[in-house]
Amino acid sequence: MQILGLALLAMVVWFGFGERTDTTVSAFDTHAAVMVLGGSLAAILISSTARNTIRTFGALRELLPGLGTLNKGTDALEKEREELVTLWREGQRARAVSMAEASQFPAISRMVKLVLERAPDEATKAAFTELQHDTMERWQPAVGNWEVLAKLAPSFGMVGTITGMIQLFQNMGDNTANMGAAISLALVATLYGVAFGAGVAGPIGHFLRGLLDERMGALERCEQSVHELVARSARAGA
Repeated sequence: MQILGLALLAMVVWFGFGERTDTTVSAFDTHAAVMVLGGSLAAILISSTARNTIRTFGALRELLPGLGTLNKGTDALEKEREELVTLWREGQRARAVSMAEASQFPAISRMVKLVLERAPDEATKAAFTELQHDTMERWQPAVGNWEVLAKLAPSFGMVGTITGMIQLFQNMGDNTANMGAAISLALVATLYGVAFGAGVAGPIGHFLRGLLDERMGALERCEQSVHELVARSARAGA
């Protein structure tokens, strides 16, 4: 992926030095769009594995109602945790165990196992640290990549502007009639970079970070529930 990313980055820079025949001031500039979007994609390819690259763009489904899995899964996990704790408090342990066995969440089955074993705090902490690590390993690269894009996109906008200005200065002696339009056209790249970074990648990264924090919080509450139920069982056994 790194070689592919470097090749794409080289192509983006090469494209930026291509001739611009249209010097009309416009809200859309192909060179600017290619520099910002192509350069951003190249940065992701260079810094990520193939799996993490797919996950980065696959995380966009979290923005679509009904298609996201992280937020929906966190809500379902929290609901099952509350139901399990309620059943255990009411003495319906057989139902709690059955529910945990049928659960799709490893955290729920791990909760019941730890409570039945009356696991010490250290064992509970180690178990949920592992679950949290697995969650971070799955989602952190995608979230981090969007946060990186928010910072890098304006830089690629500047690259587009610089290549455009270089072309402008090289051709200044040949045609100065549309100098103002050409400068405006070059600066569109900076506009695209800032808009993509601050208006698209940044909000996406912030949104995904919030979803990930909610999942981590749900796992922490599962761990706290284990401590509570183990203590309750110990008091009942005493």
